[in-house]
Amino acid sequence: MGHIQYSTLKGKIDRFKPAPSGNPHLWMLVDAGPDSFFATVNVQSSKDAPGSPVAETYLYFYIDEDYSHPIVSRIRGLEPGLNNQTSSYEDGALDYIKGNLFDPRKMRVLPSQSRGGDDLVHRLSGLLALAREQNDDIVIFGSQFRTSPHQTDSVFGETPRFGVDNTHMAQGDPPDIDERLHENGTWHDGAIFLLSTNTDRVTAIFLAFQTQSWQTDSQGQKIDETTGFEAPRYDFTGGGLGNPVPAPSPKAELTSLHRLADGTGTLVIANMSASPLNVSGWSVTTSIASFPLPDTTFDPGQPLAVGLTRDHVNDSGGILSLLDDRGLKIDGVAYLGGPATGWSTSFPT
Repeated sequence: MGHIQYSTLKGKIDRFKPAPSGNPHLWMLVDAGPDSFFATVNVQSSKDAPGSPVAETYLYFYIDEDYSHPIVSRIRGLEPGLNNQTSSYEDGALDYIKGNLFDPRKMRVLPSQSRGGDDLVHRLSGLLALAREQNDDIVIFGSQFRTSPHQTDSVFGETPRFGVDNTHMAQGDPPDIDERLHENGTWHDGAIFLLSTNTDRVTAIFLAFQTQSWQTDSQGQKIDETTGFEAPRYDFTGGGLGNPVPAPSPKAELTSLHRLADGTGTLVIANMSASPLNVSGWSVTTSIASFPLPDTTFDPGQPLAVGLTRDHVNDSGGILSLLDDRGLKIDGVAYLGGPATGWSTSFPT
Protein backbone atom coordinates (compact mmCIF):
# COMPACT_ATOMS: atom_id res chain seq x y z
CA MET A 1 0.00 0.00 0.00
CA GLY A 2 1.31 3.42 -0.92
CA HIS A 3 1.91 6.34 1.41
CA ILE A 4 -1.71 7.49 1.23
CA GLN A 5 -3.68 8.52 4.32
CA TYR A 6 -6.90 7.70 2.55
CA SER A 7 -9.74 10.03 3.50
CA THR A 8 -12.97 11.64 2.37
CA LEU A 9 -13.86 15.31 2.62
CA LYS A 10 -17.54 16.29 2.47
CA GLY A 11 -18.87 19.82 2.73
CA LYS A 12 -19.78 22.96 0.80
CA ILE A 13 -17.57 24.80 -1.67
CA ASP A 14 -16.41 28.14 -0.26
CA ARG A 15 -13.81 29.38 -2.73
CA PHE A 16 -11.61 27.99 -5.49
CA LYS A 17 -8.81 29.40 -7.61
CA PRO A 18 -5.76 28.20 -9.54
CA ALA A 19 -2.69 27.82 -7.34
CA PRO A 20 0.16 30.34 -7.70
CA SER A 21 2.15 30.23 -10.92
CA GLY A 22 4.29 27.14 -11.27
CA ASN A 23 2.04 25.02 -9.08
CA PRO A 24 -0.15 22.87 -11.42
CA HIS A 25 -3.19 22.60 -9.14
CA LEU A 26 -6.65 24.03 -8.63
CA TRP A 27 -7.02 25.06 -4.97
CA MET A 28 -10.26 24.96 -3.04
CA LEU A 29 -11.61 25.76 0.41
CA VAL A 30 -14.41 23.49 1.62
CA ASP A 31 -16.61 24.31 4.62
CA ALA A 32 -17.97 21.53 6.82
CA GLY A 33 -19.94 23.10 9.64
CA PRO A 34 -17.63 25.37 11.65
CA ASP A 35 -14.50 23.87 10.10
CA SER A 36 -12.73 24.81 6.88
CA PHE A 37 -10.54 22.45 4.87
CA PHE A 38 -8.11 22.82 1.97
CA ALA A 39 -8.34 20.68 -1.18
CA THR A 40 -5.71 20.73 -3.90
CA VAL A 41 -6.58 19.19 -7.27
CA ASN A 42 -4.00 18.31 -9.92
CA VAL A 43 -4.71 19.93 -13.30
CA GLN A 44 -1.39 19.00 -14.91
CA SER A 45 1.17 16.26 -14.44
CA SER A 46 4.47 16.78 -12.68
CA LYS A 47 5.32 13.08 -13.14
CA ASP A 48 6.59 13.38 -16.70
CA ALA A 49 10.22 12.71 -17.55
CA PRO A 50 12.52 15.69 -18.25
CA GLY A 51 12.43 16.67 -21.91
CA SER A 52 9.06 15.05 -22.58
CA PRO A 53 6.56 16.87 -24.83
CA VAL A 54 4.44 19.41 -22.96
CA ALA A 55 1.29 17.56 -24.01
CA GLU A 56 2.39 14.55 -21.95
CA THR A 57 1.77 16.67 -18.87
CA TYR A 58 -1.92 16.97 -19.75
CA LEU A 59 -4.11 14.95 -17.42
CA TYR A 60 -6.58 12.30 -18.37
CA PHE A 61 -10.06 13.36 -17.30
CA TYR A 62 -13.54 11.93 -17.43
CA ILE A 63 -16.60 13.89 -16.29
CA ASP A 64 -20.02 12.28 -15.93
CA GLU A 65 -22.78 14.76 -15.04
CA ASP A 66 -25.36 12.04 -14.38
CA TYR A 67 -23.22 9.46 -12.64
CA SER A 68 -24.66 6.06 -11.76
CA HIS A 69 -22.83 3.37 -9.79
CA PRO A 70 -23.47 1.33 -6.61
CA ILE A 71 -20.90 3.55 -4.86
CA VAL A 72 -23.24 6.58 -5.10
CA SER A 73 -25.45 5.50 -2.18
CA ARG A 74 -22.38 5.18 0.04
CA ILE A 75 -21.11 8.59 -1.07
CA ARG A 76 -24.43 10.18 -0.16
CA GLY A 77 -24.24 8.64 3.30
CA LEU A 78 -20.79 10.03 4.17
CA GLU A 79 -20.51 12.25 7.23
CA PRO A 80 -19.50 15.91 6.69
CA GLY A 81 -15.91 16.85 7.40
CA LEU A 82 -12.57 15.18 6.81
CA ASN A 83 -12.73 11.51 7.76
CA ASN A 84 -10.52 8.45 7.38
CA GLN A 85 -11.64 6.00 4.68
CA THR A 86 -11.03 2.25 4.81
CA SER A 87 -9.50 0.92 1.58
CA SER A 88 -12.08 -1.65 0.53
CA TYR A 89 -15.04 -1.77 -1.84
CA GLU A 90 -17.38 -2.88 0.94
CA ASP A 91 -16.50 0.24 2.94
CA GLY A 92 -16.98 2.61 -0.01
CA ALA A 93 -13.40 3.07 -1.25
CA LEU A 94 -12.58 3.87 -4.88
CA ASP A 95 -10.45 1.91 -7.34
CA TYR A 96 -10.48 3.11 -10.95
CA ILE A 97 -9.43 -0.31 -12.26
CA LYS A 98 -10.88 -2.91 -9.90
CA GLY A 99 -13.99 -0.92 -8.95
CA ASN A 100 -15.22 -0.40 -12.53
CA LEU A 101 -16.08 3.24 -11.78
CA PHE A 102 -16.22 4.11 -15.52
CA ASP A 103 -14.95 2.96 -18.91
CA PRO A 104 -11.32 4.19 -19.12
CA ARG A 105 -11.58 4.32 -22.92
CA LYS A 106 -13.76 7.42 -22.48
CA MET A 107 -10.97 9.46 -20.87
CA ARG A 108 -9.45 12.36 -22.79
CA VAL A 109 -6.64 14.88 -22.23
CA LEU A 110 -6.64 18.69 -22.02
CA PRO A 111 -4.08 21.35 -21.13
CA SER A 112 -4.44 22.75 -17.64
CA GLN A 113 -4.93 26.34 -18.86
CA SER A 114 -5.01 28.01 -22.26
CA ARG A 115 -5.67 31.43 -23.73
CA GLY A 116 -9.31 31.48 -24.74
CA GLY A 117 -9.38 27.76 -25.50
CA ASP A 118 -10.78 24.69 -23.85
CA ASP A 119 -8.81 23.60 -20.81
CA LEU A 120 -9.18 21.57 -17.64
CA VAL A 121 -9.23 24.51 -15.22
CA HIS A 122 -12.15 26.13 -17.07
CA ARG A 123 -14.11 22.88 -17.19
CA LEU A 124 -13.63 22.17 -13.49
CA SER A 125 -14.24 25.78 -12.48
CA GLY A 126 -17.57 25.84 -14.34
CA LEU A 127 -18.76 22.74 -12.49
CA LEU A 128 -17.55 24.02 -9.12
CA ALA A 129 -19.15 27.44 -9.64
CA LEU A 130 -22.53 25.90 -10.43
CA ALA A 131 -22.29 23.56 -7.45
CA ARG A 132 -21.47 26.47 -5.15
CA GLU A 133 -24.33 28.55 -6.55
CA GLN A 134 -26.77 25.68 -5.93
CA ASN A 135 -25.31 24.95 -2.48
CA ASP A 136 -24.54 21.39 -3.58
CA ASP A 137 -22.44 19.08 -1.45
CA ILE A 138 -18.96 18.21 -2.62
CA VAL A 139 -17.28 14.93 -1.74
CA ILE A 140 -13.55 14.53 -2.36
CA PHE A 141 -11.64 11.27 -2.04
CA GLY A 142 -7.90 11.66 -1.53
CA SER A 143 -5.06 11.69 0.97
CA GLN A 144 -5.32 13.68 4.19
CA PHE A 145 -2.41 15.92 5.20
CA ARG A 146 -1.57 18.71 7.62
CA THR A 147 -1.02 21.96 5.77
CA SER A 148 2.15 24.03 5.99
CA PRO A 149 1.97 27.38 7.84
CA HIS A 150 0.47 30.08 5.60
CA GLN A 151 0.34 27.60 2.68
CA THR A 152 -2.72 29.19 1.05
CA ASP A 153 -2.58 32.69 2.56
CA SER A 154 -1.52 34.31 -0.72
CA VAL A 155 -4.59 32.95 -2.52
CA PHE A 156 -7.33 32.82 0.13
CA GLY A 157 -6.00 35.03 2.93
CA GLU A 158 -6.08 32.03 5.28
CA THR A 159 -4.81 28.48 5.60
CA PRO A 160 -6.92 25.69 7.13
CA ARG A 161 -5.08 23.24 9.38
CA PHE A 162 -5.87 20.17 7.30
CA GLY A 163 -6.26 19.40 3.64
CA VAL A 164 -6.67 16.62 1.10
CA ASP A 165 -4.62 15.93 -2.03
CA ASN A 166 -4.10 12.96 -4.38
CA THR A 167 -7.58 13.54 -5.78
CA HIS A 168 -6.70 11.34 -8.75
CA MET A 169 -5.88 7.73 -9.59
CA ALA A 170 -3.18 6.52 -7.20
CA GLN A 171 -1.86 3.32 -8.80
CA GLY A 172 -0.02 2.19 -11.90
CA ASP A 173 2.92 4.59 -11.56
CA PRO A 174 6.10 3.31 -13.26
CA PRO A 175 8.70 1.89 -10.82
CA ASP A 176 10.96 4.95 -10.95
CA ILE A 177 8.07 7.24 -10.01
CA ASP A 178 6.68 4.91 -7.35
CA GLU A 179 10.11 4.65 -5.73
CA ARG A 180 9.99 8.42 -5.30
CA LEU A 181 6.31 8.98 -4.43
CA HIS A 182 5.20 5.63 -2.95
CA GLU A 183 1.58 6.15 -4.02
CA ASN A 184 0.79 2.88 -5.79
CA GLY A 185 -1.89 0.79 -4.13
CA THR A 186 -5.40 -0.55 -4.54
CA TRP A 187 -8.72 0.83 -3.29
CA HIS A 188 -7.34 4.27 -2.45
CA ASP A 189 -7.92 6.28 -5.64
CA GLY A 190 -9.09 9.89 -5.50
CA ALA A 191 -12.04 11.58 -7.22
CA ILE A 192 -14.52 14.44 -6.85
CA PHE A 193 -18.30 14.14 -6.64
CA LEU A 194 -20.86 16.96 -6.70
CA LEU A 195 -24.20 16.03 -5.12
CA SER A 196 -27.11 18.11 -6.39
CA THR A 197 -29.46 19.55 -3.76
CA ASN A 198 -32.25 20.06 -6.31
CA THR A 199 -32.23 16.66 -8.01
CA ASP A 200 -30.86 13.18 -7.42
CA ARG A 201 -28.08 13.77 -9.97
CA VAL A 202 -24.42 13.30 -9.12
CA THR A 203 -21.53 14.73 -11.14
CA ALA A 204 -18.36 12.64 -11.00
CA ILE A 205 -14.87 13.91 -11.88
CA PHE A 206 -12.07 11.40 -12.43
CA LEU A 207 -8.44 12.37 -13.09
CA ALA A 208 -5.34 10.33 -13.94
CA PHE A 209 -1.82 10.75 -15.32
CA GLN A 210 -0.68 9.63 -18.76
CA THR A 211 2.28 7.88 -17.15
CA GLN A 212 0.01 5.55 -15.17
CA SER A 213 -0.86 2.04 -16.28
CA TRP A 214 -4.44 0.73 -16.54
CA GLN A 215 -3.36 -2.83 -15.88
CA THR A 216 -2.13 -3.26 -12.29
CA ASP A 217 -1.50 -6.15 -9.91
CA SER A 218 -2.97 -6.78 -6.45
CA GLN A 219 -0.61 -4.14 -5.00
CA GLY A 220 -1.46 -1.47 -7.54
CA GLN A 221 1.87 -1.89 -9.33
CA LYS A 222 2.14 -1.37 -13.09
CA ILE A 223 1.77 -4.31 -15.48
CA ASP A 224 3.32 -3.69 -18.90
CA GLU A 225 0.52 -5.26 -20.93
CA THR A 226 -2.55 -3.97 -22.76
CA THR A 227 -5.86 -5.50 -23.81
CA GLY A 228 -7.67 -2.49 -25.27
CA PHE A 229 -9.53 -1.74 -22.03
CA GLU A 230 -7.33 1.21 -21.05
CA ALA A 231 -7.31 4.99 -21.36
CA PRO A 232 -6.24 6.00 -24.89
CA ARG A 233 -2.59 6.67 -25.60
CA TYR A 234 -1.54 9.65 -27.71
CA ASP A 235 1.15 10.31 -30.30
CA PHE A 236 2.50 13.82 -29.71
CA THR A 237 5.10 13.89 -32.47
CA GLY A 238 2.90 16.26 -34.48
CA GLY A 239 2.46 18.69 -31.58
CA GLY A 240 -0.76 19.97 -30.03
CA LEU A 241 -3.10 17.55 -28.29
CA GLY A 242 -1.71 14.70 -30.35
CA ASN A 243 -3.52 11.85 -32.05
CA PRO A 244 -4.91 8.78 -30.29
CA VAL A 245 -2.81 5.68 -30.88
CA PRO A 246 -5.02 2.85 -32.21
CA ALA A 247 -5.77 0.44 -29.36
CA PRO A 248 -6.26 -3.32 -29.62
CA SER A 249 -9.85 -4.29 -30.36
CA PRO A 250 -11.57 -5.89 -27.38
CA LYS A 251 -11.65 -9.68 -27.50
CA ALA A 252 -14.82 -9.91 -25.46
CA GLU A 253 -17.36 -7.80 -23.60
CA LEU A 254 -19.79 -8.32 -20.75
CA THR A 255 -23.15 -7.56 -22.36
CA SER A 256 -25.91 -8.38 -19.85
CA LEU A 257 -26.71 -9.80 -16.42
CA HIS A 258 -29.91 -11.61 -15.47
CA ARG A 259 -30.87 -12.31 -11.87
CA LEU A 260 -33.40 -15.13 -11.58
CA ALA A 261 -36.17 -15.51 -9.00
CA ASP A 262 -34.26 -18.23 -7.11
CA GLY A 263 -31.32 -15.88 -6.49
CA THR A 264 -29.01 -17.35 -9.11
CA GLY A 265 -28.09 -15.51 -12.28
CA THR A 266 -26.76 -15.61 -15.82
CA LEU A 267 -23.95 -13.44 -17.18
CA VAL A 268 -23.72 -13.06 -20.95
CA ILE A 269 -20.32 -12.54 -22.59
CA ALA A 270 -19.93 -11.72 -26.30
CA ASN A 271 -17.01 -12.69 -28.51
CA MET A 272 -16.02 -9.35 -30.06
CA SER A 273 -13.03 -10.68 -31.99
CA ALA A 274 -12.85 -11.89 -35.59
CA SER A 275 -11.85 -15.42 -34.61
CA PRO A 276 -13.10 -18.22 -32.36
CA LEU A 277 -12.28 -17.28 -28.76
CA ASN A 278 -10.87 -19.81 -26.31
CA VAL A 279 -11.63 -18.65 -22.75
CA SER A 280 -9.86 -21.48 -20.93
CA GLY A 281 -8.16 -19.98 -17.88
CA TRP A 282 -10.31 -16.85 -18.02
CA SER A 283 -12.28 -15.70 -14.97
CA VAL A 284 -14.84 -13.23 -13.70
CA THR A 285 -14.29 -11.40 -10.42
CA THR A 286 -16.69 -9.58 -8.13
CA SER A 287 -15.76 -7.45 -5.12
CA ILE A 288 -15.57 -10.57 -2.93
CA ALA A 289 -15.29 -13.61 -5.19
CA SER A 290 -13.77 -14.97 -8.37
CA PHE A 291 -14.93 -17.86 -10.54
CA PRO A 292 -13.50 -19.47 -13.70
CA LEU A 293 -15.18 -19.45 -17.08
CA PRO A 294 -15.87 -22.84 -18.62
CA ASP A 295 -13.10 -24.34 -20.75
CA THR A 296 -14.74 -23.61 -24.07
CA THR A 297 -14.37 -21.84 -27.40
CA PHE A 298 -17.12 -19.79 -29.03
CA ASP A 299 -17.43 -18.15 -32.42
CA PRO A 300 -17.13 -14.44 -33.40
CA GLY A 301 -20.24 -12.45 -32.60
CA GLN A 302 -21.66 -15.24 -30.48
CA PRO A 303 -22.68 -15.03 -26.80
CA LEU A 304 -21.53 -17.24 -23.96
CA ALA A 305 -24.01 -17.61 -21.08
CA VAL A 306 -22.34 -18.25 -17.72
CA GLY A 307 -24.33 -19.40 -14.72
CA LEU A 308 -23.87 -17.50 -11.44
CA THR A 309 -24.56 -18.63 -7.89
CA ARG A 310 -26.35 -16.58 -5.24
CA ASP A 311 -22.93 -15.45 -3.95
CA HIS A 312 -22.10 -13.82 -7.28
CA VAL A 313 -25.18 -11.57 -7.70
CA ASN A 314 -26.16 -8.72 -5.38
CA ASP A 315 -29.63 -7.14 -5.50
CA SER A 316 -28.19 -3.89 -4.13
CA GLY A 317 -25.65 -3.61 -6.94
CA GLY A 318 -22.12 -4.75 -7.58
CA ILE A 319 -19.17 -5.00 -9.96
CA LEU A 320 -18.02 -7.64 -12.46
CA SER A 321 -14.61 -7.83 -14.15
CA LEU A 322 -13.62 -10.11 -17.01
CA LEU A 323 -9.97 -11.30 -16.79
CA ASP A 324 -8.03 -13.31 -19.34
CA ASP A 325 -5.68 -16.24 -18.63
CA ARG A 326 -2.90 -13.77 -17.75
CA GLY A 327 -5.08 -12.01 -15.17
CA LEU A 328 -5.36 -8.91 -17.38
CA LYS A 329 -8.61 -6.98 -17.48
CA ILE A 330 -10.61 -7.42 -20.69
CA ASP A 331 -13.80 -5.64 -19.57
CA GLY A 332 -15.41 -4.33 -16.40
CA VAL A 333 -18.92 -3.18 -15.49
CA ALA A 334 -21.02 -2.08 -12.54
CA TYR A 335 -24.72 -2.79 -12.01
CA LEU A 336 -27.38 -1.34 -9.70
CA GLY A 337 -29.32 -4.52 -8.95
CA GLY A 338 -33.07 -4.77 -8.59
CA PRO A 339 -35.98 -6.42 -6.75
CA ALA A 340 -35.70 -9.84 -5.10
CA THR A 341 -38.22 -11.22 -7.56
CA GLY A 342 -35.62 -10.96 -10.33
CA TRP A 343 -34.22 -8.41 -12.75
CA SER A 344 -32.06 -7.94 -15.87
CA THR A 345 -29.62 -5.27 -16.97
CA SER A 346 -27.57 -4.65 -20.10
CA PHE A 347 -24.13 -3.04 -20.23
CA PRO A 348 -23.80 -0.36 -22.92
CA THR A 349 -20.44 0.15 -24.62
